[in-house]
Amino acid sequence: MAKMDDAKMMEHLKMKQEHILKMHDLSNKILAETDPKKQQAMKDQQLELMKTEHMQMMSMHHSKKMNMGK
Repeated sequence: MAKMDDAKMMEHLKMKQEHILKMHDLSNKILAETDPKKQQAMKDQQLELMKTEHMQMMSMHHSKKMNMGK
């Protein structure tokens, strides 16, 4: 398995941190919101963030597998 260089790892970790902070911010807003419609809209937004992150991770893992086969 190829080792990620330090610069790439830091870039990856910063992107992951940004995602986590967005998720936490939305979670706090969802918990504080009293209007069920607004709360659901924020839950939907959070779900889309989760979906985007999942797709990025799947893409990254898929490309790693493809590069390992070369």
